Amino acid sequence: MPGQRKRNPNGSGTVTKRTDGRYQAAVYVPQPDGTTKRKYAYGKTYDECDRKRRELIERAQGGIPTPTRDMTLGQWFDYWLMVIVKPHLSPGSYRTYEQTVRNHLRPRLGSKVMLKLSVKELRAAMTRLAAEQTAKTARHALRVLSAALTAAMVEDIGLTRNVAKLVHVRAPTNSGKSWDAVTVLRFLAAARRLTVYYPAFLLLCLLGLRRAEVCGLRWDDIDLDNRIVWVEQQRQRTSAGTIDVDLKTDTSKAPLPLPAQCIPPLRWTRMRTAWLRDRAISRGRPWFDDPEGHVFVTRTGHPLLAENLYLTMQRVIGVEGLGAMNPKGLRKSCGTLLVHLGVHPRIIKAVLRHSRIATTLDIYAEALDPDVVRAVGQLDRLLRQPARIRQLEATWPSPDPD
Repeated sequence: MPGQRKRNPNGSGTVTKRTDGRYQAAVYVPQPDGTTKRKYAYGKTYDECDRKRRELIERAQGGIPTPTRDMTLGQWFDYWLMVIVKPHLSPGSYRTYEQTVRNHLRPRLGSKVMLKLSVKELRAAMTRLAAEQTAKTARHALRVLSAALTAAMVEDIGLTRNVAKLVHVRAPTNSGKSWDAVTVLRFLAAARRLTVYYPAFLLLCLLGLRRAEVCGLRWDDIDLDNRIVWVEQQRQRTSAGTIDVDLKTDTSKAPLPLPAQCIPPLRWTRMRTAWLRDRAISRGRPWFDDPEGHVFVTRTGHPLLAENLYLTMQRVIGVEGLGAMNPKGLRKSCGTLLVHLGVHPRIIKAVLRHSRIATTLDIYAEALDPDVVRAVGQLDRLLRQPARIRQLEATWPSPDPD
């Protein structure tokens, strides 16, 4: 009596030979939406195909979803955000990608089968998005979709091209505003009168820091005697709360020369924090002893949030009547003024710490790049003109007695 054929255990998959000579493995794998589907993998030899079968089984046993060819874009977005983006990118990047997917991509493309998405369909969706929102929003959504599809091409699901790279949205004519030196002076003069966070705006204008980097500055990062500031972290809102996180790239971490006019306001900021603490304790009011020693804090001692710095900036701009601007525009204004001063582009990249710079300063270097020191010194002198500030102060309208 012939022996009974052994049956593969449930969930172990199968490997069969196709009529074209290749081998095919089939395994039931979990999907991002919680369902289970049959996944196929192919190989020229039995061993190659069996290796892919075992890899699929290991992923399934580990609870990792495996995409299939009939997966919709909505299902892929769930998988991409949770398995690829969230563990490997910064919390800020994940939040940006998730919001773009939720607000713009999923409502328009979520039901489309990923492998069947055509250039025509995508172009029509981006055109509608640009008409309903702005061209800038459509371009950003297209970049996020391109990143998602590029990641899908790495997975073994049959995607061979990134249609997002074949669709273009017409760029807006205005690539971003920047202020000239007189407007920057007007803003700084108004900030000095209207807000205690004037030193933060000095750093935004003179060094081109990002607002999250300004809020993440600690006193350990500043050497007032030698006039050096180390930019090492940024204050970001995450699922774990508002915390300090590392900068996105290593090139963003760099020591910068601290302009001379920043020294007295920063010393005043440190004295103000000590005064606020003593007053709160003496009056029995709540006070947060910041263990990390942030430079800019609120009246209760908590680290300043980037959102609050933005709102303060808008209030100053509104009082002075300078028109719309945001902290990123101040960063661009810093670069524009450096160009105006004839600074070499390589030095500007060093000051602004752009990611494309070939080499960057070591945060523990003994000395700063002299070119960077001269560039920031020039900008410091340009924006420190007492005669022009007095002239501006003379033109300010008198306050309303009511």
